[in-house]
Amino acid sequence: PPDPVYLPADLELLGVPEYYRLQRADQDLPANTSLHARTETYLLLRHSSATQPLVQATYPPFSTRQVKRPPRDGSAAWAIRAVSLESAVSPAEPFARVLFHLQGPDWLPGQRDHPGQRDHPGEWDHPGDWDHPGERDHPGERDLPCVALHAHHRGRVARGTCRLQAPLGVCVVELEIPPRWFSPASPAPRSRRRAAESPGRPETPESAELHYGVVGPGECGRAGGRERSRGGEAPRYLGSLELRAAEPARRQEVRLDDKVLLRVPDATLRPGQRFTATLALRHNFTADQLTLRIKAKKGLQVVAARPGAPTAWTAQLERTRGPKHSMAVVTCRRSGDSRGGWRAADSAAFLHLDMAVENGTGGLAPARPLTWQVEYPGQDPEAQKDKLVWEIQVSERDVRALVPLVQELEILNTAPLTGVPRAVPVKLVAVEAGGGVTELTEPPGCESADKQVLQVS
Repeated sequence: PPDPVYLPADLELLGVPEYYRLQRADQDLPANTSLHARTETYLLLRHSSATQPLVQATYPPFSTRQVKRPPRDGSAAWAIRAVSLESAVSPAEPFARVLFHLQGPDWLPGQRDHPGQRDHPGEWDHPGDWDHPGERDHPGERDLPCVALHAHHRGRVARGTCRLQAPLGVCVVELEIPPRWFSPASPAPRSRRRAAESPGRPETPESAELHYGVVGPGECGRAGGRERSRGGEAPRYLGSLELRAAEPARRQEVRLDDKVLLRVPDATLRPGQRFTATLALRHNFTADQLTLRIKAKKGLQVVAARPGAPTAWTAQLERTRGPKHSMAVVTCRRSGDSRGGWRAADSAAFLHLDMAVENGTGGLAPARPLTWQVEYPGQDPEAQKDKLVWEIQVSERDVRALVPLVQELEILNTAPLTGVPRAVPVKLVAVEAGGGVTELTEPPGCESADKQVLQVS
């Protein structure tokens, strides 16, 4: 076909720091180009989310400009990313945590553009173009949007809100799931029939759906309210949240010797927190007495010792305290009435040790060692030298997640066109229980699988 006849006007985009004109490889102009109209496709990079580009067409001596006015709904201009920090919740830990943060380089106070702000003040630069006269001023931290999180489960809704805060542009909603949501619902007759036909198939766990959206200024901080408030936006789907009726505690198991097993919590503890260590015996345990020696670093102490089978065993605790360590000696003896009638297999827990992390020890090392040693009457003294050291991790902060914050989720490699490598800064924040967010100042360690394409520094 013949080449289209068109007006050779020069098109230019103003108010956009970086853009690229796109065209098909097999033709120079779009098929609908004519003397009356012309269509061009541009890829815009790093432009303000609150402004629209100004298109300038020049055909000397004529020149014209055209711009599309931005939407007046301020909530639609915010680019907000939601990161769900929990995939499942349980009655022991019923909080669903979601971090929200603003994307784009233009949201900071003093940097965000307004509908009336233009690179060329001669166009639409009069008071009638703003909804309110005060919109001429740059917004402050109080003008950052408020986000609502909704959890839906069987027609019930739980709701929480937070307002994004400078300088990171983040906030966390810590939404407590109501206890009744964890109660298993009565299955329908058809579901019961399917379960009876396939008894080996596990049941599908209950789940809740999470939605979020920007809400109006008057809705922030309110626990109730409509799902879509006046001045807000329609909620967006975030994902599902598994509701676990019961979640087993995470524990580590280590052997003190060939007959005694120690179970300890597999979690980071905090000052003032108590925990329980449990001793279990193998089925071939036949001794009538056992002595357990525990040497604890400063900041840890054994509070109490309780036998798992009080009718069969007694436990006596003796404690001494030194400047750097504390020593606890637990002596376990069989009760006279249980001789010959109790077996180790009858009780999963032989001894419970209640222990505590002392307050006011935040300046100590996070790893607190405990030395365990088991002794038996008439045992060879050389055998008593075998000891087990187990370290408890203690932290002043209850960090629940590390989240990277980036201005752009995708990187378009324009280096082959410009010769300038593209760089996207990454900030790493720690989210604590309670919703606290702290930026990590130490550079994180990360790597790229293909350093020819993506290099991390």
